[in-house]
Amino acid sequence: MKDLSARVRGHLTYANVVASLALFLALGGGAYAATALPRNSVGSAQLRTNSVGASEIRSRAVRSSEIADGSIRLTDISTNARAQLRGNQGPAGAAGPAGPSGPSGVGDRAAVDSGGGRALGNAVGVTHAGGSNEYTVQFSRDVSGCLYAATLSAVQNGPVLEQPPAGGRISAQSAGGANVLVRTYDGAGTPTPAPFHLLVSC
Repeated sequence: MKDLSARVRGHLTYANVVASLALFLALGGGAYAATALPRNSVGSAQLRTNSVGASEIRSRAVRSSEIADGSIRLTDISTNARAQLRGNQGPAGAAGPAGPSGPSGVGDRAAVDSGGGRALGNAVGVTHAGGSNEYTVQFSRDVSGCLYAATLSAVQNGPVLEQPPAGGRISAQSAGGANVLVRTYDGAGTPTPAPFHLLVSC
């Protein structure tokens, strides 16, 4: 027995004792940390990047308040959820219900003869001095911010289909508020009364 004790004491060096003590503290310290950490003592600073995976997150733990607005993309949503967002669909190839009709691109129009008479359209009035090439066409709303398209055109003037001058030209511009000023010319560019069509697009 004395020989065994002597052999053990012979192997007890400073380095052996320190190494054994360090191993004990490492193993015991890990167990202590696992069982005696203070509540709420582990935060983001103690976690390595990408160290928390899906298996560490409790089911239903992530809710709307934990998700930043605008951070979810369509590709993050399941195919089934996307189908639910689209709503019910009819048979393949079947058309859906028709939507309401949109407003016409051309809201106001007028057909005016050379004497300033309104043949067609929804203009509420035309001001024209006899023999003049200027026509002020009035509508029921403000059209000052709209686009105008005027063309020299054949217009029914009573029993006569009035023809425009060959090679003539025409201009249209806002006269303020509900009014559009139209000017007509013959082929030589001389101011000449002529029938025309006017379209207003807002």
